[in-house]
Amino acid sequence: MRQLNETKNDDICALATPVGRSAIAVVRVSGPNARSILQGLCIKLSSEIESHKAYLAYVYNSQSEKIDQALVTYFQNEQSYTGESSFEVSCHGNPTIVKKVLERLIQLGARLAHPGEFTFRAFINNKIDLIQAEAVLSLIESQSDEATKISLRQLDGKVSDLFKKLESEMTWCLAHIEASIDFSTEGIDIVNDSGLIHKLKDLNEELNRLIEGFGHGQIIKYGLKVTLLGKPNVGKSSLLNTLVQSEKAIVTEIAGTTRDVIEAQTQYNGMAIYISDTAGLRETTDVVEKIGVNRSLAEIKKSDLNLLVLDVTEPLSEDFKQNLTLFKGQKFAILCNKSDLINADQKKQISQELAGLIGGVQKLPGSLSFNFGKQVLFTSSIEMACRNDVLNLVLAQFESLDFLDESIVSSARQIEMVNMAKEYVEKSIAELSSGLGSEFIAQTLKDALLAIQKVLGHVYDDQILDRVFKEFCLGK
Repeated sequence: MRQLNETKNDDICALATPVGRSAIAVVRVSGPNARSILQGLCIKLSSEIESHKAYLAYVYNSQSEKIDQALVTYFQNEQSYTGESSFEVSCHGNPTIVKKVLERLIQLGARLAHPGEFTFRAFINNKIDLIQAEAVLSLIESQSDEATKISLRQLDGKVSDLFKKLESEMTWCLAHIEASIDFSTEGIDIVNDSGLIHKLKDLNEELNRLIEGFGHGQIIKYGLKVTLLGKPNVGKSSLLNTLVQSEKAIVTEIAGTTRDVIEAQTQYNGMAIYISDTAGLRETTDVVEKIGVNRSLAEIKKSDLNLLVLDVTEPLSEDFKQNLTLFKGQKFAILCNKSDLINADQKKQISQELAGLIGGVQKLPGSLSFNFGKQVLFTSSIEMACRNDVLNLVLAQFESLDFLDESIVSSARQIEMVNMAKEYVEKSIAELSSGLGSEFIAQTLKDALLAIQKVLGHVYDDQILDRVFKEFCLGK
């Protein structure tokens, strides 16, 4: 990233679209000399070009030979993405043409951009802050509709506004603490300690909301991980295929067909959901199957939600009770599969048996919370409604997720700084309560303020910038 800092005043170019053959390829250029480079590339283009207008023009090499016919769009400094003079060339997506365009741009004084350098320049030129810069990458990498919406809210500056408010309120607290130091010899009380403590507690509440929002943000950003568990031949593989609408798992009547974890992805109501089919849970002497069972057990702790699958045509056994104990401290639900093969009276009887067994397990030491109405579903993988019913059940376990919450942060860097700020705010509250000197409290608040300023990029160093921009692709 030091390399980026040292070269921010020159001209850069890069292919902004994926490498390969396509209908259109976009080459991007930015820098103080972008306009003159454009005139050198499109020698017959009028010198009176306007910002944000597309022009059909020929692109020429150094011998004034045509390379391609392209659409070129120029952007003035204050109106461009980077905050610099820039332009884009939309040429035909032939790799040979793209190569020649880039070669000509380099001859005219540009150099190939580093990954993320266009967005880096947008940050340096105050077009965006660091939260918005991270949102650009998140938007590109979004795996679901909801993840895209979160990234767009961050790019719009909604999350930045929250942090700017925190920065302002912390600055207010710090200013009053420092003023009390300056006027202490004159006996002037700027603000009493109880007022400051109240203000700092409000700040701490906001920081707690952001920390809680990070957990929600991670689920929305990376998707829900759901694992299907149960005895062999209860229909886990058939359920997986139904849920992801694809034949991902082999389905046979032979018990123990699935011997490893099979994961597949689907999207439902805007959420990415990763569903794993696992080896049937049972005692076995087969070495390979035993490895599969151990992997199934390991998946329980990795999952956001575990679905215990039952075959309702078979009587409930002690194995079921034993399997329930695996989910203590974990989110889980029960799928009563093959329900198309039983009648209403049998469903009622099975429900009563389940309630009794679950109640017995809940009395054992440890925590096993259960809501029968919310966590049990009678279904069948061959029924049309199965997919919607099961995935609605999955999302119902996460109803506390607020997809419209503007306090959602999704970056590990951001939450690291928020946790640090919270630590210092709580420390300053304790220091104020104990009557510690204002000089010490002021330093603690400065540390809290610095953490928030680092989130926004109002204060930064090479290490912070490297962490933000190292994952970007070329041309962005």
